Amino acid sequence: MKLLQTLAAKLLRAFAKRMKASFVYDSAQYPLRARETRHIDTPQGRARALFYWPLTQGDAPLPVYLNLHGGGFLAGVPEHDDSYCQRLAHNLGCLVVNLDYVLAPEHPFPAGLRQCFAVLEWLAEQAPELGIDPWRMAVGGHSAGGNLATGVAALARGHRLLRVVHQVIDYAALDLAAPAEGKTSALAKPLLRPGLMNFFMSCYFRDPAQAQDPLASPALAGVEQLRGLPPATLITAEYDVLRDEGQAYAAKLRQAGVTVHERTFAGCDHMFTHLGPDESAEQAWQLIEDGLREAFADQSSSQSGELSVKLHTQPARTL
Repeated sequence: MKLLQTLAAKLLRAFAKRMKASFVYDSAQYPLRARETRHIDTPQGRARALFYWPLTQGDAPLPVYLNLHGGGFLAGVPEHDDSYCQRLAHNLGCLVVNLDYVLAPEHPFPAGLRQCFAVLEWLAEQAPELGIDPWRMAVGGHSAGGNLATGVAALARGHRLLRVVHQVIDYAALDLAAPAEGKTSALAKPLLRPGLMNFFMSCYFRDPAQAQDPLASPALAGVEQLRGLPPATLITAEYDVLRDEGQAYAAKLRQAGVTVHERTFAGCDHMFTHLGPDESAEQAWQLIEDGLREAFADQSSSQSGELSVKLHTQPARTL
């Protein structure tokens, strides 16, 4: 069974890798100082990451946005988010790190989450060399990447060497324990269907009981477990089978005192930020950009630098 899973996952990856977004930005509109590929050693293996360096003046430390692609935890590549990451880096004047994290079934839960968090910590540790501000970091993702972003934000809460100031949760899977057959859409053929979702979950978890872990299914977390999380931009789509759990999670975050900028996009299905409709996709990306801009502005670089010096010798939180 594991061999069949791996073979099926590899076929799905090959198909997904060839997919092209129908809504993209012209890179010429968003020039950068540089873009590069780096490889970061983590306990889960070497991670490939695409770095987008903005055109900025002066030597003030840059805020950082860690982007996590979608793909059901077993497919997808950071290149699917390339033009969007370039736009964010240019418009926000931040370093965007677009991560190629490990995938299931070869690396089931929580390996991908552990690696994403390890990369966030690596960035904070390398802050002086990279010229970034570890107290103005944000994390976000799409679909499965949005799920991972919630876990990274939770693990970073109260960290002594970094601060996540915002999380972007874009049509994410947030209740992995709920039966896929119960997640319905008004569309006869939505993009996500029970068979595909069940395959994702069978690859992602060694034991189905792991889906009850709030780091895997944040919608199952108690209100008290959500207190102190960073503000969120949370996007859902009217026809997406994941809409209800996204809206439920937004409501629970608000109960916990977390600021949530939420919008459900009418007439849209899963992955609409990449597949369109174009007008809705543009509005969603602008919503993401606005949320990150506000978060980065709220925490000044000078204040965070002073705090970083005070806490530099404190141990980092581990997963």
